[in-house]
Amino acid sequence: MRSPLRVPKPSWMGGPPRDEDEAPPTAREDAPSVLQGRFVVLEGIDGTGKSHIAARIATHLATRGVTAISTSEPTEGPTGRLLRHSASAKVDPYEELFLFLTDRTEHTQWIRERLAGGSWVVCDRYAMSSAAYQGTSLEEEWEAKGQDAVKWIMDLQRPWWLEPDLTVLIVDDVDRCLARVSDRGRPSKFERKSYLERVQRNYLRLAEMYERVAVVDEPDLERLVEAVLGRVEALLGASRRG
Repeated sequence: MRSPLRVPKPSWMGGPPRDEDEAPPTAREDAPSVLQGRFVVLEGIDGTGKSHIAARIATHLATRGVTAISTSEPTEGPTGRLLRHSASAKVDPYEELFLFLTDRTEHTQWIRERLAGGSWVVCDRYAMSSAAYQGTSLEEEWEAKGQDAVKWIMDLQRPWWLEPDLTVLIVDDVDRCLARVSDRGRPSKFERKSYLERVQRNYLRLAEMYERVAVVDEPDLERLVEAVLGRVEALLGASRRG
C-alpha cells in the first residue's frame, strides 16, 4: 500500500508570516523599477529552454531600467520541494495536482506582492502547466465520462490565479526536447515521448482558449530568444504608453 505524501502546512494557513522582502530561493532581482509591474509566464514541455529564456528576459529588462524578478514552479518552498520528490515517485494524480495548486496558491500571493511593488515577474511555469501536465494524466479517465480534465483544472484556479500579462508558449519537436533533457540524468516520469506529445497538444488547446498567449515555434535557441524578447518589448512599449 502506497504511503501518502505528507503535505506541509503553507504559510497562508497559519504560522509565522513571511518577511515582506523575503524571496523564494528561485527568485532574482535586478535594477530599480521605473514601471508598473507586469507578469510574464513561460510555458512548454520539458526541454524547450524555458529556464534559460526566463533568465535572458530578466537580464534584458534590467538593461531597460526595469526591476525584473525571475521565479519558477514548483517553488523551493516546502510543498514545492515535496513536488520535486514526487517527480520520481508513484503518486496519485489527484494528490499531485492538489499539491501543485497548494504550491501555486502561496506563490501567487508572493507574486502579487512583487507586482504591487512595481516589479516585473518572469515565471517559468504557472497555471497552464498543471492543466497541460496533470490534465494529460487524467484525461483518459475523464474522457470516458465525457468530461474535460484540462478545462476543469483551469476552472479550479480561476477564482484566485493571476492572469499573466503575457504567456509565451514555446513549442518544439518532442524528440529534440528529450535529447536536451537527457543530460540531466535519469528522466522523470513526465519525460516520456508519448506523454509529452499529449501534453504539448493540450498546451496548444489552452493557447486557443485564453488571450495574451503567444505561441513561438523556433528550433534555433538564439532566434527563439529573439522572438520571445520581441514579445516582451511589445508589452514593455504598451506599458510605457499606458
